[in-house]
Amino acid sequence: MSKVTGFIKLGRMEHGLLTAITVISSYYISGGRNGYVALTLLLSSFFAEVFLFVTNDIHNVAEDRVNRPSAPLVTGIVTPREAWWFALASLLLSLTQVIPVVMGLANPVSLLILLMALALGYLYNASLKRVMVINNVLVSLVTSLTYLYGLASVKVINQQPLHFIGLLFLTTMIATLGREIVKGSLDYEGDLKVRVVTLATRYGVGVANKAGSIIMLAAVALSIPLMLSSVPVLGRFSVVFSALVAATDALLIMLVVKVLRGDLRRFRGVSLLAMGLTLLGLMLSSLLLFITG
Repeated sequence: MSKVTGFIKLGRMEHGLLTAITVISSYYISGGRNGYVALTLLLSSFFAEVFLFVTNDIHNVAEDRVNRPSAPLVTGIVTPREAWWFALASLLLSLTQVIPVVMGLANPVSLLILLMALALGYLYNASLKRVMVINNVLVSLVTSLTYLYGLASVKVINQQPLHFIGLLFLTTMIATLGREIVKGSLDYEGDLKVRVVTLATRYGVGVANKAGSIIMLAAVALSIPLMLSSVPVLGRFSVVFSALVAATDALLIMLVVKVLRGDLRRFRGVSLLAMGLTLLGLMLSSLLLFITG
């Protein structure tokens, strides 16, 4: 592995790109039409994600020696000093959102959401990862804030996009929380070795699986008002969004049945696919609105 490849792997660049596209989609659907704001959103969200992934690996070397022996900081391809400089540069670039806010082009609330995501994400990486339940809640919250970040960047926020994106944020957060709790069962052995406290390590895999399943079913129930709220915002393209949300629901229900039976095979991949389908629905809908609008 080359040094450049090591930095790319350390920063999980593909995740940053996906996050940036998500934020821009949310911004456009919420009524944002300023190209300069869209560009700063792309840069700030991309580098915020890179910052959080890099600092995660910096604080996670002990765990990665067990769970990810090929991680750049474990193999030595990237040194801790280099990783810290990379993290600092990414943090500074993520703050480009300050510029449109100061210029009066973007809502100041967006900057508050960005700072909250950076702060909570770093606290999780540095220490709260080992605090039961709080660790899962923080992951689901920071992951879902991408939707609110795009919405909050619009200068004047209208009621219908606020309702739709707000429900999308809440539904995604709940679904991700359920997924993270069940993932604790998959990581049970590794978490025990490095003393990460999860529902699975504290109360057992069975309890964690049941709790995660109930929470994922709550997200499925919440997706019904989410789909209804998409109609006034997405118009005829709400069909595209709702179809992919329904596909997400079907996969989550299937996974819940398997998890309650103790079958965790392919849970990580299929649950990620399920979350991705809803995200794809948002992206496709925003693209269709852009093309036809």
